[in-house]
Amino acid sequence: MTKGVLLIGYGTRKGNLEEILGRQLARLEARGRDRVYLAYFRVSEPSIGDALRRMAADGVDEVLAVPYYIAEGRLTYELIPGKMGVPIGGNGETVVDGRKVRVSMSPAFGMTRVLFNILCDRIAESGCGKDDGILVIGHGSRDVSSSNRAIIAMNADRLRKIGYSHVAYAFNEFDEPAIGDAVSGLVSEGVEKIAVLPLFIAMGVHLCEEVAEKIGIPPYSDGGDIDAGGRKVSVRYMRPVEDDPRLLELIDSEIADFYGD
Repeated sequence: MTKGVLLIGYGTRKGNLEEILGRQLARLEARGRDRVYLAYFRVSEPSIGDALRRMAADGVDEVLAVPYYIAEGRLTYELIPGKMGVPIGGNGETVVDGRKVRVSMSPAFGMTRVLFNILCDRIAESGCGKDDGILVIGHGSRDVSSSNRAIIAMNADRLRKIGYSHVAYAFNEFDEPAIGDAVSGLVSEGVEKIAVLPLFIAMGVHLCEEVAEKIGIPPYSDGGDIDAGGRKVSVRYMRPVEDDPRLLELIDSEIADFYGD
């Protein structure tokens, strides 16, 4: 059988997701990984269906689908598999333009410690220390099967366990605590600086506009001073995980297992 890899992102209208996945694809190809394709769940192109048709036309009949996602949930368990024509869970056989194709799904980044290490690097880049405020932000989800909330809470707890004194977490939508409430809570603890750490994949409207507004900093900025109960608090607004090389190592490890390296 001829094997191929399908790297799947959510899709974006205004963010940098396409650039992120393009860089990760180029790195995989530079390592000699051939037959690696990109696809997006929505908005961006190519779609999952179009990418599968291209793979089938290229003779691929066994696909490893790799979701470039923070958390597992209905998207990875059901909706992406549905677009590939395979059962819930993402493992099964589909027919693409008359060609039988076997599909398997690798997991999202999830509970891996790599995400925690990226957050620690962001704190170092922010110039904040263990007595400053740390705010971990997740997207939030209405999906009861999503692990997003657990991942955000777990990484905040990991930071507390290694000595950060003022750690909070919050969500942009659907879940609580709300971002404004989390910021207020940290301010009430007397911090003068807050490092905001988005556990998101990419920049986009959510981070650049919505979250920035809820924090009280200018849109499309890397932070600024906010007025908090009559005193000034400095906010350092850090980048999401984007194309961190450690994420590539996780993906390449999955690919190596798939190819039997």
